[in-house]
Amino acid sequence: MIALEVPIVAFGKSFDRSRFTSGNADLDDWLRTKAGQGERSDNTRTFLALDPGGERVIGYYATTTYRLELDEAARALGAGKRRYPVPAVLLARLAVDGEWAGRGVGRTLLVHALRQIAEASRSVGFEVVVVHAADESAVTFYARYGFTAFVSHPRHLLMPTKQLRATFEAERLGHPR
Repeated sequence: MIALEVPIVAFGKSFDRSRFTSGNADLDDWLRTKAGQGERSDNTRTFLALDPGGERVIGYYATTTYRLELDEAARALGAGKRRYPVPAVLLARLAVDGEWAGRGVGRTLLVHALRQIAEASRSVGFEVVVVHAADESAVTFYARYGFTAFVSHPRHLLMPTKQLRATFEAERLGHPR
């Protein structure tokens, strides 16, 4: 499937979030009531996919810093005991309005997020990208793009930063992975 061309912009209060309905009340409520607060406090960065008119939010994602504690990292990365927590980026939220589901908006948002994260990895060190999937269909979605599940938490998935950068580097060189 070819991803739908939709504008993706940094969070702004002027965009219409009031009609956003993904089918997950927590994700919908977060966008409407907490995304702005997260931006103002520098806790999250939120990006919005907009309808063709450029006013209504039809999808979004949010990222934040994260770290895997020692035992969690050892289990997730299969690396035995570690001495330090693992620095990470958490893809904290990703949702698509129900009217736009199945049109590639989720894929477009995920690719945008991963490109942004890959670019950030050139300036800030972190070992993995983590996502906490809302349900089994989300697990399947993320797995399709290279995320692997934690052994101890099947809805928690990760992608090593090296793998992420290699994917985009291969694409840049004309060798899709």
